[in-house]
Amino acid sequence: MVTMETAESPFSIPFGHFGFENAINPLTVSWFVTILVMVLLFFATRGMKAVPRGLQNFFELIVEFVQDMSEPLVGRHAAFFFPLFFYLFTFILFSNFMGLIPCLISPTSRVDINLGMALVVFLSTHYWGIKEKGPSKYLSHFLPPTIEVDPKSGLGMKIMMKAIIALLWIMMPPIHLIGEFIKPVSLTLRLFGNMVGKEKILGVSILLITAFWGDSFISKFFATMPGVLRVLITILGVFVSFIQAFVFMFLAMVYIGGAVKEHEEGEAAH
Repeated sequence: MVTMETAESPFSIPFGHFGFENAINPLTVSWFVTILVMVLLFFATRGMKAVPRGLQNFFELIVEFVQDMSEPLVGRHAAFFFPLFFYLFTFILFSNFMGLIPCLISPTSRVDINLGMALVVFLSTHYWGIKEKGPSKYLSHFLPPTIEVDPKSGLGMKIMMKAIIALLWIMMPPIHLIGEFIKPVSLTLRLFGNMVGKEKILGVSILLITAFWGDSFISKFFATMPGVLRVLITILGVFVSFIQAFVFMFLAMVYIGGAVKEHEEGEAAH
């Protein structure tokens, strides 16, 4: 009998390491994706031509796309953070594609792998933000803005303004801290939810095919319908894979850019 587990991963290779029984697991597939990207980059950069073709053209499109996205968001630091953004996009994109190939699995359908990438973005944001602006200036954005009280205002207004300022000092730092810690969680769960949902739907299509399949023409006819649905979901999955890689990279740019860019630089970009 076909189960959901066998429908999602019908091909099994005994493994028994790192808590996985099957050699085709998110960890080993993530290693494969990393090696695959490195090998493809190696061949793409061999004998580069003025008019790019094939792999060179594919990766040049990605490079230009990442550069065009990062420059307005990260400013003069875009070139420094380019390798991080480029690798996040390509790793997530190829990892998402793995789940569309029968017998393979998307590493991004695991919380721990997504959390690892989200923590890299989270730590990079605060480390480079503090290094670029200094601890006091960087941490000042967790505090409420300075509010001047008009000395000519009445006593009641002064008391009210002082109370508002005190309330802001109490509320804003924890709200900002909570918001910062939510960022890696949202990065993780957004990517995880979309990839798991895609793989569950593909697995259900296999279960429906096996459930409907029979000796009669009618049963075979109904069994083909989930197969057609699986093809359509796979085509849609290519688009979703790109969108999720883009969203993760884009938010990483927004978070890091917000931490390292100066206010004046941000105004100039607008």
